[in-house]
Amino acid sequence: MAKITVRGLEEYANRLGALWKDSEKIMKEAVYAGASEVADSIKSGLRSIPTSNERGTPDHPVEGVTNRQKADLIDAFGLAPIEDRDGYIQTKAGFDGYGRTPSKKYPKGLPNALLMRSVESGTSFRKKTPVIRKAVNKSRKRSVQAMGEVIDQACKEIMR
Repeated sequence: MAKITVRGLEEYANRLGALWKDSEKIMKEAVYAGASEVADSIKSGLRSIPTSNERGTPDHPVEGVTNRQKADLIDAFGLAPIEDRDGYIQTKAGFDGYGRTPSKKYPKGLPNALLMRSVESGTSFRKKTPVIRKAVNKSRKRSVQAMGEVIDQACKEIMR
C-alpha cells in the first residue's frame, strides 16, 4: 500500500484531484499490464499444443493440430485495443483471420477462432486440449498482481 505524507488539507485535495484526473489513463495501463500477463500465458500454452499430421475420425480422434495450423494460431492470437465501454475499461484476447490452408468449405482458409474452439473443446474427430482455460486460470493471480502494481506505482508518483 502507498504511504502518503501530507502537510495540509489543500495539498491533499490537490493531489486527489490530480489522481482523479489521471485515473482513466492509470486504469488503462493497469488493464494492459494484466491482459499482457494473460496473453503471455496463452501464447505459451499455444506453443505447447501437440502436433499431428493425421486426419481424425470419430473412431480415432487426433490430439492436436498440424504444424501449419499451430503456427497460424500463434500468429493470429492477440489483444484487442483497450476500450471504455459503459464505464468498464476492458480488452479482449482472441484469434483473428484465417488459416493458410484453403478448402472447398473455407476458400479463404479455416477461421482461426473456429480452429481454436475445436482444439479447446474437442470435436468428434479431435481430442479436447484446453489451452485457453488452463492459461487463464494459471495467470489469474499474476494478472491481478500486475494490475495492482501499476496502480500502486501511479498512486505513489502522484501522491508523493
